[in-house]
Amino acid sequence: MAKYFIIGEAGKDELWLVDVQTKSVEQLTDADLKSADFFKDAKEARKNGMSVVKGISIAVATDSRSAADTKMHSDGPDKK
Repeated sequence: MAKYFIIGEAGKDELWLVDVQTKSVEQLTDADLKSADFFKDAKEARKNGMSVVKGISIAVATDSRSAADTKMHSDGPDKK
């Protein structure tokens, strides 16, 4: 069964489609984004600073590949 993830970087408008089966990533086009109400709702939520997380247990954004596997950063509720 195919598995897909839709991701977007905070502060950026672009959304990306990750296809786990083919191990590929592609930017969603305006036509893709207009084809479903979900994308419209998600875009509006992101503009208002909301994060949408469904079916994800971990997501890490870094500026380098080596940082992703050597460092972890958490802004959890217990962190001051």
